[in-house]
Amino acid sequence: MRPLPRSARRQRGDILLVVMVFLLVCLLGLVVSMRDNIVSTLMGGNTLQRQRNVQVSDVAMRQVEGLVLAAASGQTLEVSAYTQPWMRMVPGGTKAPTDTSSTYWDSCLGNSDNTLRCGSLTPAINGTALGYTALVVVQPTGRYDQNACQLGVPGQRYSLTATYYDVFVHIKEANGVTSNNIEMVYRLCTQ
Repeated sequence: MRPLPRSARRQRGDILLVVMVFLLVCLLGLVVSMRDNIVSTLMGGNTLQRQRNVQVSDVAMRQVEGLVLAAASGQTLEVSAYTQPWMRMVPGGTKAPTDTSSTYWDSCLGNSDNTLRCGSLTPAINGTALGYTALVVVQPTGRYDQNACQLGVPGQRYSLTATYYDVFVHIKEANGVTSNNIEMVYRLCTQ
């Protein structure tokens, strides 16, 4: 066997080391690129899910408005809807149910105590369910206004009394992973 020239003996490990460092840099670049793509996809998915939850909350709020109008029949809800599961019979000005208990939405459905109960509905558009469950609470605010609901034409005015209610809706996806809370003040005009 013939011995290698002196220059070849010196470079044998150097080339291998350079190639390994180059491959390591390429691998790290690939990992960073994949990580950025995954994070972007997840964040975009979360934003999309949040927007969907808010939109379903709006649909549910319109359905709650229909429930309130149907139950009112020209009277205040304290008189006409006290048996409805979504009507929370508490004094006006009472805090939101979630302010008194962080687990309120987990235990309100079917509760026999009319200060701790909530109703349930399935948000739907044109009869098509959206795959969510909405838990609903309506409670009196204790505010009334004699001038907020005037109907009629000049010379023939009908004054109705505006009664205000707090409406709380908790939207939960069918798989239970995401949820959204929405609230509003609803004005009901009664005689």
